[in-house]
Amino acid sequence: METTIPIFFSVSDASSPFVATAITSIKDNASKDLTYHIHILTDGISERNRRKISRLAGEGFRIEFCPLSERLSALEGVKKLGPGDIASLSGYFRFFIPELFPQWDKAICLDTDLVVCGDISRLYRERMGGKLLGAVVDGSIQRVGPFVCYIEEYVGVDPHNYVNAGVLLLNCKRLREVDLSGRFLEWMGRYGLDAVAPDQDYLNALCRYGIHYLDPDWNAMPSECMQDMDEPQIIHFNLSSRPWLNETVPYDELFWKYAALSGYGHEIRALRRAFLQDPEAREKYKEGITRLIRMAGRLTGSEVSFRSLIQAHQALRLCS
Repeated sequence: METTIPIFFSVSDASSPFVATAITSIKDNASKDLTYHIHILTDGISERNRRKISRLAGEGFRIEFCPLSERLSALEGVKKLGPGDIASLSGYFRFFIPELFPQWDKAICLDTDLVVCGDISRLYRERMGGKLLGAVVDGSIQRVGPFVCYIEEYVGVDPHNYVNAGVLLLNCKRLREVDLSGRFLEWMGRYGLDAVAPDQDYLNALCRYGIHYLDPDWNAMPSECMQDMDEPQIIHFNLSSRPWLNETVPYDELFWKYAALSGYGHEIRALRRAFLQDPEAREKYKEGITRLIRMAGRLTGSEVSFRSLIQAHQALRLCS
């Protein structure tokens, strides 16, 4: 029986060039013996970008655009919410994939700011041992003191076990069994906690003991965590290490290779030139990262946190 590998992205119109780059890298390196179904979850991609991205489809490689808010609004637990509340859930799309797409028992979920240098089918075939999801420890935060304290004291997770949500291998069957989306909606409705990285922090807090830790090669971020990696399988250009926001970053030659092949190379290079020539834009971006660090410091001292709630109610976690 032919195996089809489902891969999910959440995409805005602005991120269309980057998802096209990511998809191009997947196609270039994926096993030709399998088929792939790319689900693009979106609430607004222009017709131009839809056409350009659709051209990347081919034999054994299907691309489907899925209206995210429309599908979310049909879920039983979401129907009672107002349009504004439903729109805000789009940022938490990972929590709803198992329920929105019951045809898949296993799936890959990716951020758009990455390139896949290895065979994505190898990630899909990873044995999870019944765990809820597979992910890589987030090495990018290990040297940022306020983030380390925030993760330990507010999220309630050992920073060395805190995973990045940019690359996820989802055990959809198990996640439906534990009612991930329903439990998440219960958390949001009852507590509505602030978070520095909202979906990532909720995933770490709820699924702490249900995580299968993947080899770091599957989510290598250009930073100190890449020093010993000869052949990273996925390069995740996270936060300040994005090729289109810098003169140069490690492994950016691979990003520009796939950007050119995607048909968006000139467009992304133009974005980069405009950004680098705009001191105000560069300063605004730096301020955004600084605000996240300050937010981490502010929340760390909060009386109510993921950690305090779970300590009081262990059943709030999906696995124990």
